[in-house]
Amino acid sequence: MNFNLKTLLYSAFFILSLVLFSCKGKEAQQEGPALTGDSIIDQLTLSLEKAPDDISLLYQRASAYYDKEEFEASISDLEKAMQIDSLKPEIYHLLADNYLDYYRSREALDMMEEAVRLFPDRIPSLLKLSEMQLILNQYENSVFTVNEILRLSPQNSEAYFMLGMNFRAMKDIDRAINSFQTAVENDPELVDAWLILGELHDQKGSKDAIKFYDNALSVAPDKPEVLHSKAFYLQNNDDIAGALDLYKQIILSSPNYTDAYLNSGILYMEQDSLDLAFEQMNLLADVQPQNPMAYYYRSMIHSAYGNYEAAAIDLQNSLNINPDFKEAEEMLKEVQSKLPAQSEGE
Repeated sequence: MNFNLKTLLYSAFFILSLVLFSCKGKEAQQEGPALTGDSIIDQLTLSLEKAPDDISLLYQRASAYYDKEEFEASISDLEKAMQIDSLKPEIYHLLADNYLDYYRSREALDMMEEAVRLFPDRIPSLLKLSEMQLILNQYENSVFTVNEILRLSPQNSEAYFMLGMNFRAMKDIDRAINSFQTAVENDPELVDAWLILGELHDQKGSKDAIKFYDNALSVAPDKPEVLHSKAFYLQNNDDIAGALDLYKQIILSSPNYTDAYLNSGILYMEQDSLDLAFEQMNLLADVQPQNPMAYYYRSMIHSAYGNYEAAAIDLQNSLNINPDFKEAEEMLKEVQSKLPAQSEGE
């Protein structure tokens, strides 16, 4: 009897040990790092398992999360990094970007103000603060920050660029032009400054505006955005052929630049070249199937040819992509009114 009892006890202990070991094994499997399927983030997560306080790894993963618009995860990594070392200015910058894109603009501004308090002579932080103030329409504060940069670095081209951005926002066109002109004098490679100078001179009705677009192209001859800016200027100044030539150049060099198809298609429609316009809108729909404008303008061409059923299909596609597209909704009602009435049996 005692032998049987001892045997039963050993057996029960053995079984219990197996159960506990199995549970611990499952727990060990569950305790591993949570992976996302993103190779970059997952590699950083595995590296952080071995070095959880590595600021560089935390910052890299926060940047990767930010690029994927996973703002809470990015902020969490940056806050942990800041607890380890609060004197890394790049952490403040990325936190500010996260807060701003996450619709927490007050916190974004607070973050950059704190960065400048800690690093009062650091020009990238001052530039970031002035940009944040500009975005939040705090123009006077932004100008004050820019002036502090110019005190530290009197020929700083980016500071003059920011000064121009503020004056343009305040509708002070002459001072904006002066600021952007100083910016490109200090750094002729500032493409955006050349483009804005072209835009501002065009607003003033100056015939010299074209030379600023050409200066931008001399710096970045293959950049589609620069070609597009000049093409848009030309089409607004009645040089349709010149604009279309530039849009063709963009399409050949940058076939995924969708605005070139859209704008050239609209220009062809205005010239009553409906076949060419239809071709451009088809290409736009192929390159970017989720662009509601492709179907909207293509429906106009269908309607011009009397193909109301095809026009209705395109307008419905446009509304499926953007249900708030009021112009497409109104046009669909108009097109449907022109469709033949269905028989009762249909």
